[in-house]
Amino acid sequence: MEIRCMLCGRIFVPDACDIGDDDDDLFSPPEKKKKPVSICQLCQAKLKHEADKTQKPPKPV
Repeated sequence: MEIRCMLCGRIFVPDACDIGDDDDDLFSPPEKKKKPVSICQLCQAKLKHEADKTQKPPKPV
């Protein structure tokens, strides 16, 4: 099963650990189901790096 990344548009095959059924899907009505948000590993690493960088205090000049 191939999925397209929401950020970069790259087509990738998700890992087995990425695919999972949530319990919320069982209780939600069928008309309200949304497509799962899929982000490739490269974009996940980029987002994590940027988030970690913004959490650090600025260096004095």
